[in-house]
Amino acid sequence: MTSLRVSLTIALLSGALVSRLPAQATGVPVRNSGIGQGISAGVDLGFGRRDRSESGGKETSRAIAGSVALGFGPVGGSVGLSRVSIDPATGANRTRTALSATAELTLFGAPLVPLKVVWQAGYARQLASGASPPWRGSLGIGAGLTIPAAVVSIRPWIAPRLDYLAHQPVSGTRVKPSLSAGVDLGFLNGLGIRLGYDNRLGWDDATERATGVSVGVRYHFR
Repeated sequence: MTSLRVSLTIALLSGALVSRLPAQATGVPVRNSGIGQGISAGVDLGFGRRDRSESGGKETSRAIAGSVALGFGPVGGSVGLSRVSIDPATGANRTRTALSATAELTLFGAPLVPLKVVWQAGYARQLASGASPPWRGSLGIGAGLTIPAAVVSIRPWIAPRLDYLAHQPVSGTRVKPSLSAGVDLGFLNGLGIRLGYDNRLGWDDATERATGVSVGVRYHFR
């Protein structure tokens, strides 16, 4: 019980620190597949699309995001930087850069238990000019199941969450239900491949959902 209280305290402090960071990467799915032990680094490529009903066209996006994650026992976190290029149905292309951060706490699952349930809080802010650049917060739960094999481990995961969109044009409520999912492949040498999907990708400024997928690699420093 004492260790649980300590973990919760650390998680709350981590969340307070994260809320002050200019940081969830935009343009790539929000990942919540579990907490790795030690340090890992990864790069992801994201591809998104949104049907703009009011203009009758489709908006596509391409993104690249780099991240570094750190985990100790049940507590973890990450920081990242993303660059997204948006191709609207009409008008010129536009690009956006954002910093991101997450705080995570394992709610269920010991080291030898294949199923992990993880609480995650995230915050992202665009690196835009002006006094109040757009930012987004998220809060959700992720569940991942590790399936061991001879050479590679397979971890499918799913993560429902709530997004809060601030300082940007939003139609309706600023709290949006969202869902991400994916599959992570881990090899014995520390290298990994990961695939992701998100049904509310990036910065929504209307009622349409911007869906997207990603493919990435990561390396776990042992």
